[in-house]
Amino acid sequence: MPDMLKRIFSILFVLLFANLSASFAQKGKAELSLAYGYYSSFTLYQGAPFNASTGTPNINLRYYMTNRFTLGLGIGFENNRNYGSFLTFAPEATVAYMDMKDAKVRVKIYGALAYGLTVFNDNNNNVGHDNQTGGKPWGFQFTPFGIRVGRKIAGFAEVGYGYKGLINAGLSYRFKPVHIKVPQ
Repeated sequence: MPDMLKRIFSILFVLLFANLSASFAQKGKAELSLAYGYYSSFTLYQGAPFNASTGTPNINLRYYMTNRFTLGLGIGFENNRNYGSFLTFAPEATVAYMDMKDAKVRVKIYGALAYGLTVFNDNNNNVGHDNQTGGKPWGFQFTPFGIRVGRKIAGFAEVGYGYKGLINAGLSYRFKPVHIKVPQ
């Protein structure tokens, strides 16, 4: 990932985290997840020879509106060296189908839907090629099946289609949002 994208990614994450923490303080729990996905919609749509993808590292911050429903924001990055790079920002909603919160090992089965903006950086600099760099309305993810195992710290795996990939897995950390007092 280029240094400028790393800086932008870091700044946006800190601003998002501070904003969500202040907005939803003491209303419920939040969850931060780090994951890696394979076979994104960008790679599958382009096909060969445009399928030299790095995979999709992504980060999500979700706020629990209820025990079964979350709202949040996902950010994912993919570099396809034969085509371009994709930085996606997508608001996301999840719904739990099943939550074994009273079991010794907590298991949660859920689905998710996200749609947002993808910033595309065209790597094809051939003469006569129309540069397609810019913001595109391509940032979506449909996840009909996800499983999270654990309580505060958990592992998860998701199967879906979109910017995170057909298979997306990682670790998540559930916490109470920090209350930030804003001077008036």
